[in-house]
This record gives sequence, structure tokens and C-alpha cells, in this order.
Amino acid sequence: MIFFPDKHTFLTVGGISIRWYAISLLAGVITAYLLLVRQMKKHGYGEDTCDDLLILSLIAGMIGARIFWVIEYYAEYAKYTPYIFAISDGGFDLLGAAPAILAAAYLYTRRRRMSAMRTSDVLMPCVVLFGLITRLGRIMDGDRMIWVILADVLTFLLLYFVVRPYHAGRRRGDCAAAGLMLMGLTRFAAYLFQLDPHASNILPEAFLIEAAGLALYVWIRRKPAEKPAVLFDLDGTLMDSKNMILQCFRYLFLKYSDPEEFTPELQEFVFGPPLKTSMEKLFPQEDPDLMCEEYRKYQESFSWSSEVSLFPHTKETLSDLWGKGYRLGIVSSRLTASCESWLYQLGLSYFGVIAGRDLYENAKPSPEGILYACRKMKKGHDSCIYIGDSVSDVEAGKAAGVYTIAFVSDESKREALEAAGPNTSISDIRELEEILTENHDWSYERT
Repeated sequence: MIFFPDKHTFLTVGGISIRWYAISLLAGVITAYLLLVRQMKKHGYGEDTCDDLLILSLIAGMIGARIFWVIEYYAEYAKYTPYIFAISDGGFDLLGAAPAILAAAYLYTRRRRMSAMRTSDVLMPCVVLFGLITRLGRIMDGDRMIWVILADVLTFLLLYFVVRPYHAGRRRGDCAAAGLMLMGLTRFAAYLFQLDPHASNILPEAFLIEAAGLALYVWIRRKPAEKPAVLFDLDGTLMDSKNMILQCFRYLFLKYSDPEEFTPELQEFVFGPPLKTSMEKLFPQEDPDLMCEEYRKYQESFSWSSEVSLFPHTKETLSDLWGKGYRLGIVSSRLTASCESWLYQLGLSYFGVIAGRDLYENAKPSPEGILYACRKMKKGHDSCIYIGDSVSDVEAGKAAGVYTIAFVSDESKREALEAAGPNTSISDIRELEEILTENHDWSYERT
């Protein structure tokens, strides 16, 4: 075992050599994957999607990088074409990896009803970071390689901290387009100033990548923003059921506890968590499932027509949105059958999906209900609005990565709702129509 036998090799064991480039390649894959997971989770995607994208990116990236390398040295490969497939001898140009990865991601996202541009914006900084770390293994290739690496560092910083975050005028795909253009510029500079010995034939490919980035940028500017799906919570957002809910809890306190213990603080508490969570806190000595069952039976034993109503302008607004072609849905902590019953009584027939608590496993603030509703509508959650009146609604919308609106029906709740970090807040459902005139994509980060 010999450490550092030469400037390109980390370790030699027998006839096996572990080169610095192989170590940096592995480090690049791991670091880029961790960044990918971090960003995709913010957009409401799990590790299974990240794993798919990693495998897809590795395969597509290798193919694209190999194709660019062969094009650059085609005169040599033309002498013996089978050598094109001898990848064990090396020969990859990272410049070719980016467009190949973006193309593969487009095909993948189309099948999964994901936003191709949103996903590309996540992938591009990961690709640049991978290239940056991988090139560290070649830092000994020449004195000027440090400038190539510094250019990669600058490209990553610009993409991640300047282009990627939301700002006025930002559109989905901007990060992908800017990444292609910056990569083209840096490789052109490497060719012009002879910074990288592997960039001697890169000029045509650098111009091609630059043109692809410019074309993507122009296309993004001409493409209209997608019309979002609009999902609503029910109780406290569309339906004012506060008195009914409080009376049902007062009945339980009268039967199982002391009505005086149902303090104003606890009365506010019951409008946030799922019903079972409320029962566990309010009646710890009782079986929460049985308490939920009794609560529902008591509620179903009365009509409550005098205690329940729509918030002002709800029906007119929903009718207008439905008439304009918006796809509407309900995501509620109430059971689906109960949601359907109340919507029927209130004359609301605009919803393509009604997702009650019984249709998804984890309650809000988990994003599962929102993601379930989007799947049932056969629409990706990359372009979706969720409107709710509780902190758990806001947290669920953020966790799903959708554009999140807090509905403030009680001014005493405004501070807590806005502290939860929605995209915006409204106190009248009519305000939603003005919000929908804004020209941006509909996700929590708006890109």
C-alpha cells in the first residue's frame, strides 16, 4: 500500500490505483445528492423522487458527457469507432452532462405530472456543484486549473444565491437557463485563455450550450404561467361552523368533565389540530377514538342549519373561479362524507375532489392531504394554491411546497397565522381573484 505515489494518485494497492479524480467524483455525487434532497423536500417531494433523479442524472450525465467528449475528439475516434464505447479508459466532458440531465428530467417530470422547469431549477445548481467538486481532483493538471475551479465556484454562487431565490420577474427555468449560459461562458474562457488542457476542442460545444441557454430563457419569457389548482380548507375558510363545533365540545365537557374547564384558550385550540388530537388533549382519561365517534354522532343528530353558514362572498367567488376554468378542491380535517354533506346543504358543487381526513394517513400539518388531492385531480402540486384558516393549514401548505394563503376570519388569529409564514393572507374570499391576476408560478417559493 503506497499513499500519494504521484500527484494524480491517492493510493496504490497492488495493481489497483485510486486516483484523486475518482475520490472527487464520488464526493461530487454525494454532495450534489444532499443538496438535491434538501431542495426537493422544500418543494414537497420525498427521497424516492430524489433517488430517481439521482440515478437518472448519473446515467444521462454520463451519456451526455461522453457524447460531447467524442464530438470534441471525433477525428481520433473516427479511426476506430468501437473505441467510442471504451468508457473505462475515461473521456467525459462535464459540459455535455448538463443538457443531457435536463432533457432526461423533462421526460421524467412529464410522466410524474411535475413541473419540468421547477425541477430543472433544482437540478442545475446540483450539476454545477458536482462539476466543481469533481474538478478538484484535477487541480494538479496545470497551474491554471485553479481559475477554472474558481469560475465554477462563482457560477454556483450566482445560481444558488442570486438566480435561484424568488425575486420580482423570476420565472421557472431561469436557473436552468442561466446555468447553461454561465457554463458556456466559463468553458469559452477556458478555451480562450488555455486554462484547461481538456478544453482545447471545446469551442463549438461551448457555443451550443450558450445558444441553448439563451433559447431556453427566451422561451420561458414567452410561456404563460400555468393556471393553478385551488384547494380550500372547509371549516373556518369557506364554512363558518364555529358555533356548531363549540357546542359539540361543550356537550362532551358537560358529559365527561366540567364545562367551566372549556376555557377561551381551549376553545381557540380546538380549531387547529385534527379532532383526535384535540380529544387526546382535552380528555386524556378517555379513549380518543370513542370520543371522536361520540362527537360526530352528536353533531349528526342535529341539523345545525341556524349555526352554520358560508362566509360572505364565498359562493359568488367559487362560482366565478369555476366559470373561469380553475380546478377547485377541498382538503379538510373533517371526514369526507361529512364534507360532502355540508357542501350539498350549502349549495357548493364546484369541487373536483373532496379529500377528508379519512382519505390520507397523516393529518395537517402533514402535506399528505394536499398531495393526495392533487393526485386525485391528476395535476402536479407544482402549480397549486392552498387556503386555510389555521396555523396547521399554513404549515401543511408550506410542507407541500404550494402557494399558501392564510384566511383570517378572526383578527385575533392574524398574528399567529402570519407568523407561520404563508405567502399572503386574506380576510375576504374575494381577494383571491385579485391574487390570481399576479404573473408568477404558483408554489410556496413562487418559482
